[in-house]
Amino acid sequence: MENQTKLNVYLFQPQYAVERRKENTYWLPYSAGCLWTYANTFPEVQERYQLAELGFKREDPRNIIERMKKQPPAVCGFSCYVWNEKYCLSLAQLVKQNFPDVKIVFGGAQASNRLLDYPFIDSVIIAEGEESFVDFLTAETPKQTYNRQRLTNLEIPSPYLTGIFDKLIAENPNALWSMTFETNRGCPYSCTFCDWGGVTYSKVRRLELDRITKDLEWAIGKPISYIICADANFGIFKERDLEIARILRRVADSSGVEAINLQYAKNSTEIVFQIAQIIGEYSKGVTVSVQSMHDVTLEAIKRKNMDVNKIGNLMELSKQYNVGTYTEVILGLPEETLNSWCEGLCKLLELGQHNSIDMWFAQLLERSEMASPTSIEKYKISRISSSDYFALYNSNDYKDIQEEIELVNGTSTMSLEDIVTGYMYGWLIIQWHISGYSQQVAKTVRYQNVSYKKYYDTLFNMVQQHKIFGNHFKELKSLVTTYLKQGKLDIDETKSHGHNMHSFSYEFLYNNKQAAYDLAIECGEHFINLTESDKFTQKHFLFDKDTKYPLYCKDIVINPQLQDTTDFDFYALRRKNLLKNNITKKEITNAHARTHYSTSR
Repeated sequence: MENQTKLNVYLFQPQYAVERRKENTYWLPYSAGCLWTYANTFPEVQERYQLAELGFKREDPRNIIERMKKQPPAVCGFSCYVWNEKYCLSLAQLVKQNFPDVKIVFGGAQASNRLLDYPFIDSVIIAEGEESFVDFLTAETPKQTYNRQRLTNLEIPSPYLTGIFDKLIAENPNALWSMTFETNRGCPYSCTFCDWGGVTYSKVRRLELDRITKDLEWAIGKPISYIICADANFGIFKERDLEIARILRRVADSSGVEAINLQYAKNSTEIVFQIAQIIGEYSKGVTVSVQSMHDVTLEAIKRKNMDVNKIGNLMELSKQYNVGTYTEVILGLPEETLNSWCEGLCKLLELGQHNSIDMWFAQLLERSEMASPTSIEKYKISRISSSDYFALYNSNDYKDIQEEIELVNGTSTMSLEDIVTGYMYGWLIIQWHISGYSQQVAKTVRYQNVSYKKYYDTLFNMVQQHKIFGNHFKELKSLVTTYLKQGKLDIDETKSHGHNMHSFSYEFLYNNKQAAYDLAIECGEHFINLTESDKFTQKHFLFDKDTKYPLYCKDIVINPQLQDTTDFDFYALRRKNLLKNNITKKEITNAHARTHYSTSR
């Protein structure tokens, strides 16, 4: 039973639930757990306070207030991020209205002195919070702002090993959980678009390997389905991180973990492919970080990119290790132009990235250099406060409070119209090339010394004039334009979000894959005469559940990646990149080829 003579502390790190295996998966509130676990080692905190609740989900704030009436709060702490700031502010205000004497403190990536403009917030903790939270709890009169230096000694207790998360799991027996762990803190980079570099740019400090091992082994026997590493650059400590990867794999093999997400070192080397190979099927692949391919932009955002040859080498390593890669680019960064953006996307294809590209709108994150008044003035950055940006919504979450984020919708070198056109060009590369509807033709044309840029510039124009795809293109372009002007989508939020508006096209293209094939071929034949094998390869690159495999054409053999095609879930298979068939070359008899190719036309 809770000690009724102690003061009650409530800590909140609310996040959206994710549906996995048709069950709700919640995030264990790692940051809030770290705060309490550390603070509770101090006798003056132990004697005075007790943890009444560790909030981890978005629920109706009125339900929380009702629970608080049984154990009135003395302190409420909020770990604040872009995906929960509005919810935290609404809940904090309601708490203060019902319990006027409560002390409310905000921390997390979104915390800055700006939050002190809200009269219901008493204090703000900036940067790492453990020591500052102890200062706040033990102060006779708390300060408004706490901004301690980073911890120099990371021999600190783990929330996984003190039982507070076991209590959450026991109280929610029907939930699955996602687990965050860290092996170090700090980032040696200072990218201006990132609040990480701006906050922690300095020496990277490591946690003890024994602590990391115990944290991960804690997941065995627990309903943990997903593990994410909070490090900025996993793989930066080569041999140590290889050992941690082996621990991760052992834990995943011994538990119910389905996926592991590592944020790899910015300047990737062969080590990250070795790590990904160890993680195996639990890995989503290796990040080949670029953000932009424009040298002037990279200079502006303090992000000196890998040289072009190195990116190409990494693509070759991905083949050697049989490990997928993915590349993320950011639209609307300083000094980027429409032309440099389009050229950059095609340069990625030239360097061998045919597996996965994702694009983000540039965001102005709290405490990032790019969000500073100096940068905004220098690069003439205009922005829109946008809702519905992240694809995080769950039908079981409380949805009356919408989150917002500042998105760049114009700079001195890209107008809003340029950004919209750039988005649609990115749509073309992602939906047509990466998804596979034109990839084989584009590669064939490239082998004849026609650049990807020439091919996709031509296809970009043809798509807009097409009888099927033209209207779809216009509708999506209008949606993107409206979103960047108004900051919201006038559609069902469960169908699309600002980040993934292009996802509207996934099923549309698949349902019209014959027309997409015809258009890709027509575009290719603007440049070269495509052979029967060229056309065959493109036509059957995308899986078709009504086709009998394998297929043959001369020396080409096509087999699906899928082992079992009876349960065809389009979106699940697309996310796993299983809709693209395997294409191999093999010597076969002419009779064999004639027999099988006749069934594929």
